[in-house]
Amino acid sequence: MLNHLKLDRAIVLAAGTGSRLVSGETLPKPLKPVAGVPLLVRILRTLQSEGIREAVVILGHQGELIRRALLAEPSLSLSFTFVQNEQFLLRNGVSLLAAAPYVVEGSLLTMADHLYSPEIVRCLREMDLPEGASALAIDRDIARCFDLDDATKVQVEQGRIEQIAKELPAYNAIDTGVFRIGPALIAELSRLYAAHGDCSLSDGVRALAARGMFHACDVGDAQWIDVDTPAALNRAEAMIQVFGDSLGDDLAASLANTSAFESGTHVLPVSSRARMSQPFHDHRETA
Repeated sequence: MLNHLKLDRAIVLAAGTGSRLVSGETLPKPLKPVAGVPLLVRILRTLQSEGIREAVVILGHQGELIRRALLAEPSLSLSFTFVQNEQFLLRNGVSLLAAAPYVVEGSLLTMADHLYSPEIVRCLREMDLPEGASALAIDRDIARCFDLDDATKVQVEQGRIEQIAKELPAYNAIDTGVFRIGPALIAELSRLYAAHGDCSLSDGVRALAARGMFHACDVGDAQWIDVDTPAALNRAEAMIQVFGDSLGDDLAASLANTSAFESGTHVLPVSSRARMSQPFHDHRETA
């Protein structure tokens, strides 16, 4: 049986310390400004624009500061549920388990540090999945990944995920950090946590993938970036300068800007051109 579900609930992993981006700073990583707007607020605006009505935000490090900031943000009309993960120093699968009661079939799962075009949400929403299956939005254009060394790599075969890890000997796609999930993933993570006392999201993906139950959603040319370091932050701000706040959701404009962006012919202000000079990683787990 195929499921084509309406996605209106998002689970947001926002519990970690984010030390690579905000080491020594007062603000937690989800509130780090990106082109003047907090990182997590940008993500939530994207979700809101695509029909998400409820956000279940998993908090940990400086959680109360994040909660207050989101509730005070006038541009967000989402219904918020906040879940505290007291074990936020463990891996991110444990954070997802903290929100287990809220994970229903067809929930969207997103990281609090990945910016992406609304097209990626649409890609996941429009997939027809077998009952109980999950999906990961993947990017097959490996060369455009900003920080490939740190990216989570994926091997996809016939539309299904075969392997996922930060270190893979063979891979043909990159994890964009956006998923469509259900209780089956929670069950796998619960089993892994009971056995090992810790688990990553990638561990759960591998477990479901071993049963052929984790599908790949190819994002095509849709823009996205993992904002995990100061260099990635600079890159994200340059992308916003070129593609706009929605990261090029208008197809015609996006294709034109993508061509100019990749060829280096798009004219940016001097400050943005300086940010764009950050080097790319052109060579190719715990989440």
